[in-house]
Amino acid sequence: MDKRLPIIDIAPLTTENSAELAFNQAANSLYKALSEVGFAIIVGHQVASETTLAMRKAVSTLFETPREVLARDMVIKGNYRGFVPLGFFTPNSGKGKADQYEAWKLHNETDSDDPICRACNLYGPNKWPDIAQDIKTPVMNYWSELTRVSKCLIIALCKSMNIDEKYILSCMVNPLTNMTLLNYPPTPPDGDTWGQHPHKDFNLLTLLAHDPVGGLEVRTLDEEWIQAECPQDGMILNVGDMLELWSGGRLISTPHRVINRSGNSRQSFPYFSKPRWDVIVEPLLEPINGFEREPLHVGTSAANIWYSNWPDSVSPDLSQHTNYN
Repeated sequence: MDKRLPIIDIAPLTTENSAELAFNQAANSLYKALSEVGFAIIVGHQVASETTLAMRKAVSTLFETPREVLARDMVIKGNYRGFVPLGFFTPNSGKGKADQYEAWKLHNETDSDDPICRACNLYGPNKWPDIAQDIKTPVMNYWSELTRVSKCLIIALCKSMNIDEKYILSCMVNPLTNMTLLNYPPTPPDGDTWGQHPHKDFNLLTLLAHDPVGGLEVRTLDEEWIQAECPQDGMILNVGDMLELWSGGRLISTPHRVINRSGNSRQSFPYFSKPRWDVIVEPLLEPINGFEREPLHVGTSAANIWYSNWPDSVSPDLSQHTNYN
C-alpha cells in the first residue's frame, strides 16, 4: 500500500467556541503528524474556495505575461522581491544544477516609511508586475487568510506542547513572512534536473494549496520519497527549521523536492510564516535526545540564506549544505 501524508481536519482549531474535546483531539492529531512526518494535509481550514481560485488565477495571469515585462522588476541581492528567471538560482550549498522554476518573490508588505525598515533592510514594499490586471488584491486576500490559519495552527501546537502561545504570537508581530509565486515548466521524464532540489524549509510553518498537477515529494523517516497527494479542498502543511528548533526537535523539519514530469506547467504559491527579524529562536522545551542546533537570529539567518541563492554566494549556515537526495 502506498504511503500517504496524514489528513487532519483542523475545523475545531479554526472555528470560534469549538468544544474543548474536539479542539484537543484535532490539536493532538496535528502534533502527532508533524512530530512523526513533519508534513500533513489539512482540511477544514475555512479558506474560501473562491479566495484560492482567485489566487490561482492571479498566478496564472502573472506567468502569461511576457518575460521582458516581468524582467523589469528582477530580484536583486539588496531587495529579494520581484521576478526570478528560469534557472536563475542554485542550491544554497553552491553545488548542483540550477533549479528549473521561475518565480515572483513577495514579502510581508511594509510601507517604506515604517521605522522597522530602518531597523532591518529585509522589510519594505513589494514589487508588483507592471501589467493591467490586478495581481495584488487576490494575493493579499489569500495572504490574509493564510495568516489567520497559521495563527490557529501555532496556538494548537503550543497547547499540545504546553508552550505559552502568547510568546510565539508576539514574535509574529511585523513578521518576515514571505510567499513565492512559482511556475515549473515540465522537465524530461528521464532527466536528472529538479524543479526544486531536495531541501528543508527554514521558516516556521509552510502552507501550500492543493496543486492539480502534482510533483511535490516528501522524504519519509525511512528515506523513501512519497508524493504529497492532496485533495482539492486541502492544503499541505509542513514544519520549518525554526519551529523544529522552538520545539526542541519534537516537530520535524522534513526534506522535500519538486520534480515536474507531468508534461504540463506546474504553478504553486507556498506561504512561509516567519517571525520578526530581531527574534532569536532557541528551544522553548528541553531538547529531545540527539537534537542539537544553535539558536537562530531570524533576520541574520534569513538574509544569509536568501543571499546565498545567488550562484556566486554560499550560505554560512552549514545545515543548508546537507545533501538530501
